[in-house]
Amino acid sequence: MVPSTTAGGVDISETSIGSPMPTVDMTDMELLHHYSTSTCYTISRHPVLQTIWQITIPQHGFAPQSQFVFRGILALAALHMGHIKPDLRAEYFATAEYHHNAALQMVSAAIPHINEETGPAIYVFSTLTCIIMCAMRQNSNDFWVANDSLFKWLGLIRGHRAIIYSVIDTLRSGPLAPMFVLGRRRKIAREARSTDDQPFMENLRQEIIESVPDQNELQCYLEALDELAKSFATVLDQVVEITDVFIWLYEISDGYLELLRQQKPEALVIFGYFCVVSKQVESAWWMEGFSIPLMRAIYYHLDEEHRCWLQWPIQQLGWAPC
Repeated sequence: MVPSTTAGGVDISETSIGSPMPTVDMTDMELLHHYSTSTCYTISRHPVLQTIWQITIPQHGFAPQSQFVFRGILALAALHMGHIKPDLRAEYFATAEYHHNAALQMVSAAIPHINEETGPAIYVFSTLTCIIMCAMRQNSNDFWVANDSLFKWLGLIRGHRAIIYSVIDTLRSGPLAPMFVLGRRRKIAREARSTDDQPFMENLRQEIIESVPDQNELQCYLEALDELAKSFATVLDQVVEITDVFIWLYEISDGYLELLRQQKPEALVIFGYFCVVSKQVESAWWMEGFSIPLMRAIYYHLDEEHRCWLQWPIQQLGWAPC
């Protein structure tokens, strides 16, 4: 059959044997193009990592068993488009939700059976999801207050860590290896930095020591403070990468997270200090406006005494509680 022509050119709705051709979703093509020419450069400042996000990451979405990665890429690109075009934000946000929810349905069955073959794609999708959730909370002024969103987000971060540990050897030896080589270098540099000249952290440490009689609980707080001091030393001393900030969420103990879940005031105050660290990466569009709403949610859960403990981080953020 010869394809029929129309005023607009050739009608390719039928093949030479008369069967319908697959249609191309132009919206998805637009999103993929935007990701590969723009969004991929917004996830990291490092040229090597930007190349991985542009070329290597999408390759994980082409295999039939890992198309959830492709959906995740489209969701992130849609959120970025909505950020660039605020008058169309609602439409792009709905598109992002559609693709991400579809991806979650695809990947949910694969995660319990993660192995060396499926691990890298699941890791990539988990990384995309962490970024997507940071971007999605921009659609709600009360994201951190409503429906235990903070703890759901922390659960997502910790789940991401578990995925990494379950297939770490494969990740370190495969196409994504440069991400882990660079991450390891930054972690070594972080551990080597001095945390001596931090009077704001020492003041908080003394407040907590004097107010927490339970030694096990106190130990959880002190360990979290030690790790947070390393983060402050890092972000105040160099050009910051996202990993320099979020590494604290990987290093804190399950014990501290449980105290945070119980909304212990000391645990909440420590997390309030983390807001100053996270502020350092708000130049990334998907982190924009991250810290002050989080601080507002923490402040909301504290009594007047412990709100006073947050005076230093509140000043650093330039936020004025009502």
